[in-house]
Amino acid sequence: MRIHGKSAEIAQPKTTPAESVRPSVAPNVSHEQPAQRSRREDRVQISDAGRAKAAEATGGLDPQRVTEVRRKVLEGAYNSVNVVDTVARRILEQGDV
Repeated sequence: MRIHGKSAEIAQPKTTPAESVRPSVAPNVSHEQPAQRSRREDRVQISDAGRAKAAEATGGLDPQRVTEVRRKVLEGAYNSVNVVDTVARRILEQGDV
């Protein structure tokens, strides 16, 4: 920056004509069109042993039982001090906290 008198003038770097029209491109950027890129798909396969372990971890809850419990929660069936105490006690006993 050069200061002459009362005004300030910012000195610009000197560039060649080729540098002034060349677009700046980030390194390692692909210039392929989206249709040219290969599509990758992630897939997960869970073995029968893995499914059995998951069922064991969830206590073997089936979707129908989960739906029933969800309905009861939404209806307020578990909104009592006794239920809260029982749930809290079981959580503490299992060490989930």
